[in-house]
Amino acid sequence: MPLPDRQSHSSLAEAHRWVSRLTTVSLEMALPAFLGNWLDKKWGTTPWLAAIGALLGFALGMTHLLRMAKEAELKKRKRKDQPSQNADKHHDGLP
Repeated sequence: MPLPDRQSHSSLAEAHRWVSRLTTVSLEMALPAFLGNWLDKKWGTTPWLAAIGALLGFALGMTHLLRMAKEAELKKRKRKDQPSQNADKHHDGLP
């Protein structure tokens, strides 16, 4: 079964995809800090677990953001290279 062409998707679908990604990254950054704060209040270890959670969340979110940026760059390069490859085939007389 062929994969659907990303360019055939509507702009609304693409916007939904990006909102979903950004919401995920935001939650990855915020939830560990909130969990650490809740545990600090429960165990009386303020502010250590909140600080560890904030650092962990920041590292996790940045890793995810960098991975998404790398993936987007690879897709952009792939799309950019495809027309030139097809043009080369037509110049050689190949179908």
